[in-house]
Parts: sequence; structure tokens; C-alpha cells
Amino acid sequence: MKKTSLNILIFSLFFAFSSGTYAQQEKKCPLHQHHHSDSTQFDKRGVRVERIGGDSLIIYINKKHFNHFNFGNWPFCKTKKYNGHWAGVELGINGYATPGFNMNFSPKDDYLNMNSARSLMVNLNFFEFNLNLYRNHIGFTTGLGFQLSNYYFTNNYVMLKDSSVLVAYQVQDQSGNYVNLQRNKLFISYLNLPLLFEYQTNARRDLNSFHFTLGVIAGVRIGSYTKQVYQNTDQTYFLVDKSGNRIASYYVDDKEVRTRGAYHLAPFKLDASLRIGWSHLNIWASYSITQLFQKNKGPEIYPWNIGITLLSW
Repeated sequence: MKKTSLNILIFSLFFAFSSGTYAQQEKKCPLHQHHHSDSTQFDKRGVRVERIGGDSLIIYINKKHFNHFNFGNWPFCKTKKYNGHWAGVELGINGYATPGFNMNFSPKDDYLNMNSARSLMVNLNFFEFNLNLYRNHIGFTTGLGFQLSNYYFTNNYVMLKDSSVLVAYQVQDQSGNYVNLQRNKLFISYLNLPLLFEYQTNARRDLNSFHFTLGVIAGVRIGSYTKQVYQNTDQTYFLVDKSGNRIASYYVDDKEVRTRGAYHLAPFKLDASLRIGWSHLNIWASYSITQLFQKNKGPEIYPWNIGITLLSW
């Protein structure tokens, strides 16, 4: 009997939404409750619930009579004015390229070769300010956010933070063998300020709105470090140049070595940014107008980022 009741319920929901046959039965009273010998009926505007017997329930829904329902209490359906797409949590991949957008570096800069699949980034955009410019369709958006970028290297080079210009050397063990680093990356964090102009088709309903955004994102570097993970510890390693000459030595007593420093990174950045999406689905990309490293202190490369929005508000 319970299985039969479930089938009746599913059929009733489908039938009521498809045909709206209950539209003529619903009267002016918003709430009615009737008791019969073998059934109980509950009526509210747009909904009728009828219980038959001890374990049978039928629900009739008339979607045309839901004007009294406040959709503003539900996510993605809020009635509102212009609201840009900045605040939220974003995940993406990042990298860098030469001025000709080439990611294959010359032998003298091969320490920059990246593992793009592992080079993930996270944006934590915690504040947003919106200004309507034209009928809630075109607006200006700014705010604040943190950018956390990881650049994973494919080779076993270690960059020096206290050199006059950026240099990197390969790692050898005491036997003169080149060391295979389990992990080798550069981490950079920024505080970002967006200056974005956005067009959106429907400001009243997030669930049914297309948006397109162009602008720039300014940033200030607030932290950076390199990180290497070694297979073997409690031994001395050597930095060697391309000719095999030992430049320096250091002792490793922990598998993970993290070295904080500026590494001649530019203190400020400016990215051209593009965002496009439907509802809360948002795809974004940016390409830096400024160099990753300070001029004449490191290679001329420009960062890029691409990703999606995981959560927005």
C-alpha cells in the first residue's frame, strides 16, 4: 500500500503541474481544512493536500496561484538591483609567458619551466561594491580580494632570494647526483582591487541572467616564498651552475624547506580581466599588463590566470 501511495503522489504532482486542472477548484479562501470519515483535506492558495485513509497522501499544486509566495527567500531568485560578479571564492590555474605568449623558455631560463596542471590558484574576494550606471543592466563593480598563486616548476632548480638579480641553480647530493625534488614551487599572494564594468541581462533574477564583464584588477604583493620537498633529509646538498661548479651548500634536516623572500618580484601588478557567465556560473580570465619580476632583475614574463567561480555572494 505504501508503494501505491508513493506512485499516486508522484503522478499527482506531475499531473497538477502539467495541466493545472485544479485551477478551477481553488476559491477565494486562502486556507480550508475539511474532515471526512475516511479522508482529510487541507487547502491553501496554490496547494491542496488530501489524505485518504491511513497511508495515502495526494498533493495538488496549481502553479498559477503562487503570486503570494515570496521567492526572495530562496537563493538565486532574489529580487534586486544591479549586482556585479566579484565577491566569492574562485579556483583556477595560473602561469606566465613571454611577451609573445610563449611558455617554452630558452636554456638560460629553463628553471622557469612549469607544471601547469599543478599550478593552481585561489581567489578569496571578500568585499564588493556596486554602482548602477544604466537601468540595472550596466554597472561598475569594485571591491577587495586575496589572490593566492602557486607556480610549480618541473626542474630541480632553487632560486636565490638575496642575489643582485634573479638566479637559480640545480641541486646535487654529496655523491654528485642531481636531486629529484618531490615538490618545487613559487608561492605569491596579492591583495587585489578590481575596477570592472559589467553588462547583465536580468538584475531581478540571478537564475535567469547572462553577464559579461571587462576591466582591470590592480594588486599589491603581500607575501612570497619558495618551497622544496626532498626525499632524503639529514644531509648536505649543493647548488651547482650549468658547468657543474658548486656555488653553495646547505644542510637539510626536514623534508619540506620553505624560504620566504621577495625574489625580485614586482611589488605591484595590473591585470586585464574578462568575466562571462550565466546566473552564478562565472568563468574568468586575466592577463597581466605588468611583468612578474622587476625590470632588469629577472626574465620578462607576464602572468595569466583562468578559472571558475565556486561560490559567489
